Amino acid sequence: MAIFKPLRQKDRSYVFTVFDNEKSGSPARAVFSRFPLPDELFPAGPQKNILESSLVKDFDNTPEAKEKLVKNILDTMVENITANRFDHAGFVRECVDHFENFFYGEKEIKTVDDFLALPPEAVHKIAGDLYFYSRVEDEFTMGE
Repeated sequence: MAIFKPLRQKDRSYVFTVFDNEKSGSPARAVFSRFPLPDELFPAGPQKNILESSLVKDFDNTPEAKEKLVKNILDTMVENITANRFDHAGFVRECVDHFENFFYGEKEIKTVDDFLALPPEAVHKIAGDLYFYSRVEDEFTMGE
């Protein structure tokens, strides 16, 4: 019988490395409730299709219609670029259970909501580190 044996599995309690946290005598930890599946990407929003808009369907080739169409194309491009960005809040809400030993100033950060209330730059860097860690694959071997 073939048996899969874990060689190295990720720990659900992770000491994040940004801001030299891991060098602290008592580092902060994020505790994962789960790790994302390989195909989970956490996009910030859905993509829009310009060709499916009512402006394209009802286009009558007048100058006003051309101007509206160009504006719609530019607006849709900007929205699609934004939609492709990584949704830090969505990832953290979906995959992180809580934080341990994490302080920001005098306030203890315990919940995901506490974390998301931090300054955006801190959320961006820490969530990026958490996401990178969560994407590291477990290693298994097969034995008899």
